[in-house]
Amino acid sequence: MKPTAIFLYGTLCHAPLLKLVLGGEDPMLRPAVLKDHRVVWAKGEPFPLILQESGADAEGLLLEAAEEAALRRLDYYEQSLDCRLEPVEVLTDAGTVAAQMFVHVEAGLTPGAPWVLQDWVDRWGPLTCLTAEEIMADMDARPAADVARRFGPLRARAQARLNARMAAPTTLRRSATPEDVRLDQRSLVYSRFFSVEEYDFSHRKFSGEYGEQVNRSAFISADAVTVLPYDPVRDRVLLVEQFRAGPYARGDAQPWLLEPIAGRIDGGETPEQTARREAVEEAGLELTALTLVGKYYPTPGAKSEFLFAYVATADLPDEAAGHLGGLEVEGEDIRSHVISFDAAMALIDSGEINVGPLILLLLQLARMRDALRSAS
Repeated sequence: MKPTAIFLYGTLCHAPLLKLVLGGEDPMLRPAVLKDHRVVWAKGEPFPLILQESGADAEGLLLEAAEEAALRRLDYYEQSLDCRLEPVEVLTDAGTVAAQMFVHVEAGLTPGAPWVLQDWVDRWGPLTCLTAEEIMADMDARPAADVARRFGPLRARAQARLNARMAAPTTLRRSATPEDVRLDQRSLVYSRFFSVEEYDFSHRKFSGEYGEQVNRSAFISADAVTVLPYDPVRDRVLLVEQFRAGPYARGDAQPWLLEPIAGRIDGGETPEQTARREAVEEAGLELTALTLVGKYYPTPGAKSEFLFAYVATADLPDEAAGHLGGLEVEGEDIRSHVISFDAAMALIDSGEINVGPLILLLLQLARMRDALRSAS
């Protein structure tokens, strides 16, 4: 790509994001205006649209004299967001300048409220920067079209990294510092809905010395929630049942499992919002109160997954059983069961409930059950 001027009108006017995308380059920028256009939010989306409107002014920045390598990075990032370049003429303090700007290819986006950069920074800035960091780290590993297809999971992964900044206490275990782990190489081994990454690193031992370099692989997924709905008046719980690939791959003759309601925390979503959304999607159920009973790594030796576990109160009449839920676009086929608390505990004893997060939630409910029933 030959060096050219790029008119920036949206998220890339956020200096930390632009610098990250350009690979650390300090770009030459000047204020610019695109006449007869305005910038608005894409309704329901964390990015803007630019629309033609007679008499309006779209304010932005003109990126000038960037190195070819930086422009190639910018083009890769914008293509991963389903954007393409279009020629424009913008007005600067030096006069009219021929430039190009990136616009969204996706049809059907609905214009929303007027775009305010600071509103976007406050709500989406940190998440977008972390997503962009992962996109650009793999620029040489996968084409932009592959990134575009995986943008949802990538943003959910970035949300997990934001959540991970709220570390748990270190009263007994080591209180780590960034210097305790020396990363030599990170490799992307596999990348579709989930990904597998390989690391070569050394870390500080309990003796205080650094160990030899080791190679480890990790299955990368987003944070998720698990929810056990409980009706304290009827003393019932709701469980869901579905086919699971893990037991099938293990050779389990019974790959349909009893589980809590569960789901991935999407980018920009809180765990509580996810819990309520998944209850509707999987069981057609509106939750009332949510109580966080645990935050944990279910398989830290091999997976990045982190769970937020909730016991939720809900109304569970007989009609709540047998609901068929799940999202067809994700191939989900989920059936609801409503059973007594005692029956659920008996299923733990028999081994029919053999999913760790559900066992944990039922045991936590056993601790809370009397208080919940007394309050109902």
